[in-house]
Amino acid sequence: MMRCEACNTDIMNNNCIKCTRCNKQYHTLCINLSDEDLQNEKTSNKWLCPHCRSKQPKGDNSNTPVRPSTPTSMADITFNVTRRKVNQARTEPQQIASLSTESWRQEIRDIIREEIRDALQETVGALTSTLTANLREINEEMKEFKVSMNFLNSEFEKLKDDNTLYRKEINQMRKENEMLRFELTDTKRKYDQIDQSLRANNVEIQCVPENKTEKLLNIIKQLGRAVNVSINENDIQYCSRIAKMKPDSIRPRSILIKFNTSRLRDNLLAAVGAYNRTHVQYKLNTHDLGFTSNEKSPVFVVENLSPENKNLHAAARIRAKELKYKFIWVRGGRIYMRKNETADKIFIRNLDMLNKLT
Repeated sequence: MMRCEACNTDIMNNNCIKCTRCNKQYHTLCINLSDEDLQNEKTSNKWLCPHCRSKQPKGDNSNTPVRPSTPTSMADITFNVTRRKVNQARTEPQQIASLSTESWRQEIRDIIREEIRDALQETVGALTSTLTANLREINEEMKEFKVSMNFLNSEFEKLKDDNTLYRKEINQMRKENEMLRFELTDTKRKYDQIDQSLRANNVEIQCVPENKTEKLLNIIKQLGRAVNVSINENDIQYCSRIAKMKPDSIRPRSILIKFNTSRLRDNLLAAVGAYNRTHVQYKLNTHDLGFTSNEKSPVFVVENLSPENKNLHAAARIRAKELKYKFIWVRGGRIYMRKNETADKIFIRNLDMLNKLT
């Protein structure tokens, strides 16, 4: 890249001219050339820079008279003397000296003005060239900044649109989630109802001691005889010990009985309840079932609840102790509570309802 010999800065555009003798380049502003002068100089192809122009002769001296080689006294010289009129006023020496001093001063003033003008032109040219280069750089940087801002603005608009879309999708997913949660709760409730209805013929005998040689049918028949209910083998569809809900519990496994009809199940539960009411001091216990070798320990005959209802029943018993509710019972797979003899019964549907009790 070429540099201007006047301002010593890089030449960035075509507004420059090259010296035809030294091949040095100059800004047009630095040498004070107009566009018209620039076109004329480039067309003539004879432009010289100020440095080369200063080395040229001031004019053609080929016609300058040469002093003759012969002595002046011997040369044939013709003098052209103009005689002034006698009556023309002669210039006084002081006036001549005054005129010479004034012209000298005027000449110095002109020289100073010219030097100042040249210096100002050179300074202004250098400043103009520097400012032009700086402005060009600033313009380039502004263009790049504008491009960057346009890119960032477009990306921000995309993010804004995506954010709006994602918000709509999230709201839609929330609605769908609430709907699915409601459907899941409803499905779970229906499943629990179906599960409990399938246990309508079942009954559990709890706290009966276990024995490897035990015969569960004999225990069940003895239970029927104790509470005055006739139970035959043909009335029983299935009977077995069931696994504990809490493996670390010391209580023996419960006996599950599945009757052929729910009526027989209800009769057995009603008879056990009547037996316990008539034998308040000695409610149904292991001796009633033929276990004479052990101490009298209570035996409970209850409905076979689903796992969900068993957990709810256990929570209801704990809550009843906290609130000092006097009665809690199960009827038809449903859990009821009553605070005292005069209070209304409360059907416990779920844990939320249980926690709202006061």
